[in-house]
Amino acid sequence: MEHATPLFTKLYNWFTGEPTIRQTNLRILRIPSDGSRPYPIQVNTIDVASEGNVDCWMVHIPDFRPYWGTREGFHWRDAVQMEVQQHQAQPELTGLYIGWKSFALDLIPISEKTGFCGDAFIAKLPIWECDEHGAVYEDFPEGFVDSQLWEPMVERMHDR
Repeated sequence: MEHATPLFTKLYNWFTGEPTIRQTNLRILRIPSDGSRPYPIQVNTIDVASEGNVDCWMVHIPDFRPYWGTREGFHWRDAVQMEVQQHQAQPELTGLYIGWKSFALDLIPISEKTGFCGDAFIAKLPIWECDEHGAVYEDFPEGFVDSQLWEPMVERMHDR
């Protein structure tokens, strides 16, 4: 199925009853381990439904493997949530934010600047929106970093 056309994939999934996983390209926030200012990056999502990890309920998550590696660095990850309701000054900031960090202490060095194993990441969803294909993501809003909302999210990621 790796090189199948979209039509073939839909037919195969319909005949076999296997669910269709939505792969999405989206903008998320990267918190660099060097302590520099967080900035948005474009990534694809990958299927994690069968992994049994803390975030498998989302079915697909942003692909952090280029930053954490494909094995334990990616597998040993944690996710935290922060809901921003009715942001008056910037309504586009309203949503559910999911932050990920790796805790592969033996594989990825802990940053003295951020306290994380490598980079950390934050993605945005409309408040609690999932469908039969998993999480529904939105591109990360430009005003989030300037609003300083990322700071309480980082604190939550450290508490976990």
